[in-house]
Amino acid sequence: MKLLAQNTSQEAPTAIFDAERAALDRRGMYVLGAWAVSNVGASGARYFATTGSEKYFHQMNVGWGAVNLALAGVSFLGSSRAPSSDRAATTKAQLRTENIYLLNTGLDAAYIMGGFYLKERARTRPTQRRQDQLKGYGQSLLLQGGFLLAFDGVMFAAHHSHATQRLYPLLSNLRFGPGTVALVF
Repeated sequence: MKLLAQNTSQEAPTAIFDAERAALDRRGMYVLGAWAVSNVGASGARYFATTGSEKYFHQMNVGWGAVNLALAGVSFLGSSRAPSSDRAATTKAQLRTENIYLLNTGLDAAYIMGGFYLKERARTRPTQRRQDQLKGYGQSLLLQGGFLLAFDGVMFAAHHSHATQRLYPLLSNLRFGPGTVALVF
C-alpha cells in the first residue's frame, strides 16, 4: 500500500475559511455597532426630553450602547488579523467563537430575566422615583437582552453553519483508493 500526501488547492483552505470567518465577524460587529450607535444617539436625545420611567429607560440604553460600541470596536479590530492556514489554530478559534456566542445567549436570557425581575420589583418600592427607576431599567434590560439574544443566536447559527459547510469537511481529509491512502490538504 502506498501513502501519498497531496495538495489539491493553490491556497490553503483553512486560510480561506479563516478569512471568511473574520468577514462574518466584521459584518456582525457592524450590526452590533449600528445598534449601539442608535441606542446612544436616540436614547441620549430622548433622555433629556422625558421624565419618569422613560427617562431611566433611555439612561440605561445609553449605557448599554456605550458598552456594545466598545465591544463591537474591539471585536472588529480583532477580526482584522491575517488569516491562519494552521488547521488546529483555525479549528480552535472557530470553536472559541461558537462558544462565546453560546455563552452570550445564556447571558442574554439572564438579562431578560433581570428585566422582568426589575419591573416586578418596581411595584413594591415605596417611592415613585425608585419605582420609575426600576421599571425603566427593567424595560431597557428587556429590550437590550432581546436584541442581544437574537443577535448572538443569529451569529452562532451563521458561524456554526459556515464551519459545518466549509471547515469540518477539511478536518477529515483521508482518501482511500485501490492500494493507496492519501492525505489531501
